[in-house]
Amino acid sequence: MMGSNHKSALLVMTDRTTLVTMIEKLYSKNADEVYKKMHKRLTNFDSSWIKTITFDNGKEFAYHYKIGKDLNAKTYFTRPYTSQDKGTVENRIGVIRRFFPKKTDLRKVKIKRIKEVEKLLNYRPIRKFNYNNPIEVLNYKCVALMG
Repeated sequence: MMGSNHKSALLVMTDRTTLVTMIEKLYSKNADEVYKKMHKRLTNFDSSWIKTITFDNGKEFAYHYKIGKDLNAKTYFTRPYTSQDKGTVENRIGVIRRFFPKKTDLRKVKIKRIKEVEKLLNYRPIRKFNYNNPIEVLNYKCVALMG
């Protein structure tokens, strides 16, 4: 998600089945930084959970193969200029835009505020989940897999 004048960005990762959303502040669109942030957040999950990852087209995802290998997941790319290929994350970005509108300089947004927004999204009731929130859905999924 880009900030004002494409000078700032957030890395937004969303699980399609639970809508759990992770947001990371990016200081550059450098592939190394994007890889490190994705690795840090995604390797916290049991590797059998993440089967595929779909990336946007851009140089910042140049290390897609490394994250795919780290997680033993298949990697895919969206078709150029087709936001419907990643509708779930685009929807989450739309919700994030309520907190950080288009002209926001994300460089000035504190990490604490980004984490607050992430928490608000993940604890927000969702109609498609019978008004359970994404964290509850993830917990139900964990219990179902273990039991």
